[in-house]
Amino acid sequence: MRFDMNNYKKILLHLAGTSILLLFLLSISTIRVSAIRQYQGNGPIYIVQEGDSLNTIALRFGVSTEDIQTANGITDPNALNIDQQLIIPGLEGISGLLTSEVLQYGTSLLGLARQYNSEWEDLVYLNRLSSPSETIAGLTFIIPVDETQTALAQSHTVSSSETTIEFAVKTGSTPWELVKNNHLSGNWDILPGEILYAPSETTAGSTPLPNVSAISFNNLPIIQGETLEIELISSSQGEFSGTFNGKTLHFFTEDGEAYYSFHGIHALEEPGVYPLNIMLTTEDGTSHTFEQLVLLEAGGYGNEWVNVPEDYLDETVILEEDEYIFTILNQFTPERYWEGSFRYPVDEPCINSQFGQRRDYNNGGLFFYHTGMDFAVCAPNLNIYAPAAGKVVLAEELTIKGNAVLIDHGWGVFSGYWHMSEFNVSVGDFVQPGDLLGQIGNTGRSAGPHLHFEMDISGTPVNPMTWLSQEFP
Repeated sequence: MRFDMNNYKKILLHLAGTSILLLFLLSISTIRVSAIRQYQGNGPIYIVQEGDSLNTIALRFGVSTEDIQTANGITDPNALNIDQQLIIPGLEGISGLLTSEVLQYGTSLLGLARQYNSEWEDLVYLNRLSSPSETIAGLTFIIPVDETQTALAQSHTVSSSETTIEFAVKTGSTPWELVKNNHLSGNWDILPGEILYAPSETTAGSTPLPNVSAISFNNLPIIQGETLEIELISSSQGEFSGTFNGKTLHFFTEDGEAYYSFHGIHALEEPGVYPLNIMLTTEDGTSHTFEQLVLLEAGGYGNEWVNVPEDYLDETVILEEDEYIFTILNQFTPERYWEGSFRYPVDEPCINSQFGQRRDYNNGGLFFYHTGMDFAVCAPNLNIYAPAAGKVVLAEELTIKGNAVLIDHGWGVFSGYWHMSEFNVSVGDFVQPGDLLGQIGNTGRSAGPHLHFEMDISGTPVNPMTWLSQEFP
């Protein structure tokens, strides 16, 4: 049987993470580094971005600052300008414009090569990869772009019985164009589940999940302490589920076409790379799963010191109250009650403590973080208002939180109000935006009159300012 090297390279890409592939890619990097030492010509163009320095650019591409200065006639290494074009010398065989792109969920190394008509070996070298599995969603990737060619778009996921001719007919293309655009060895060289690319004006989009035309995140990379919103657009009804770092993702829909999941990223979650998978169960019971690593970055929270009566630092009492609250927050109303943006819960809002601050209580008596945002009394009244429509699921006096109210807004989203002097709502009440909930107070673990306003998703507190400044979904 005759061995086909092109087909072998493609199979290797589908076996990301194996030791054979790792050795193969490392050998490519070694060859590239050797080529740099010999190459003396001009190179591709990089556009200077905000925050760049000559040193960081040199480190990114594995060249010396002196070589970049020489290639570009730079006399002052500190005089770079945003959008300035720099020749990057020594990158043999790589041409065009070097651009940066934040990788989206569902992106693969082979897909990037197809989209930008690039060699996947060039992508491996430019981004110093040891495995194609390092195409991590949220990671900023360097891509060589040929400005004389139009970038392609994800077009279609191959079914088990589909041929290149059938796909070509769907996209108004030809089998020969399909082979060329997707780096195939021939008409036969496609695999079930593989995403094929075509000119964007002829396509409607595709993803690794069947009948799903788009998967989008509100934040990539994911941010510590923030709300993760995932939106799926599906052409057929099914049941979606998933996990992020082992924690369940719940999906909801109002029209059977757009599916949404809201997930709270813990403010103390360690920055790093975590697996996120999405599973689709179709109406006939067939399951399809896609998983990819996703980057999570730090939220940039500061520190603060708070003094409260010692009685409120009893960890047993704190744990019991947290568990009681969690049983209420860990509910999932399938109906979405809120519409549009959340409004501020007080008049003339002024904030005296932000969400996420790492807190030291009583000089080492307790270390935690601030699970909400505190509003001081700046208005001529103490009124607390409902920020959005929802159902009251808690209204009682607690030890740590004082007089407390919780509102269920549906789809796993809750808002909380702690340390109130009084409340005038009861469990089961349905409130609208602007309805009066009660009065600002100084009850529970409080260092002075204020409203602690909290947003919780699936039992995890998230940054309330995001919900006050952005519209979900």
